[in-house]
Amino acid sequence: MPVQLWRALRSKAMSSNLPTEPVRPVTRVFLCHADALDPLRDNNDHSQILGSSERERLSRYQGRRYREYLQSRLLLRHALSATLPGRFAPAHWQITERPELPPLIHQAVEAGWYYSLSHSRGMIAVMISNDGLCGIDVEYQRLRANMAELADQWFHPDEAALLAGLTNHERTGTFYRLWTMKEAFIKATDSSVFSGILARIRFTPSSATNRGQELCAHHLELTTSPFSLSVVCRLPPTGIFLGYPVSRAEVISPRVTSYSIHQTASGRSI
Repeated sequence: MPVQLWRALRSKAMSSNLPTEPVRPVTRVFLCHADALDPLRDNNDHSQILGSSERERLSRYQGRRYREYLQSRLLLRHALSATLPGRFAPAHWQITERPELPPLIHQAVEAGWYYSLSHSRGMIAVMISNDGLCGIDVEYQRLRANMAELADQWFHPDEAALLAGLTNHERTGTFYRLWTMKEAFIKATDSSVFSGILARIRFTPSSATNRGQELCAHHLELTTSPFSLSVVCRLPPTGIFLGYPVSRAEVISPRVTSYSIHQTASGRSI
């Protein structure tokens, strides 16, 4: 959602009777796999919770994409119900699909909450926060022969040089860590991958305790998992949950590495 729209809707909420955000900053990450849906139940039972624009989009998909999209919208609703005050049922949330944009959830935005979602190879990731703009990205890590070329085209020159000096195994993990942090930044700031922003930002490790109000990147290391997961927000997530339904999700504590985000005008080192 455009940053300007977030701010306009949030300003409207502050003068309304809608619930206001808690003083305590809350940033939660919810993860599950599309296979978490009960294969014995008819997917039509699950899809009844969707809005008209979601059902229209779902009708375009088959197989894995159908299941992945459906599970992402179910997880998003359950994550909202588990996080926002008010004890709303998952069916309460009205989600509107928009071409080339994230889905719009007026009730969450008007109450001062932000959200982001991502999915890759069946893994679904949802982020809910009342602590400002946020973005999340999950990617399946696969070996790619053209990682160096992709880095030269899309990454900051310092990062491309770093990748060039790594072994194949090290290069894969580092490439996806950087890529997911950059994608999460794009989502948090409503940027475009074609704007050149990927080459103008770079990341340096930093302490998670010495922060002001700036956005930071946080890489969440999912042990024994082929996925890379990163978020961009002010502070590291206050809770990370794995599984579906959310009421039975496992609380996990992956290793979190935080990074400061540096922007340059030309993509050259500073």
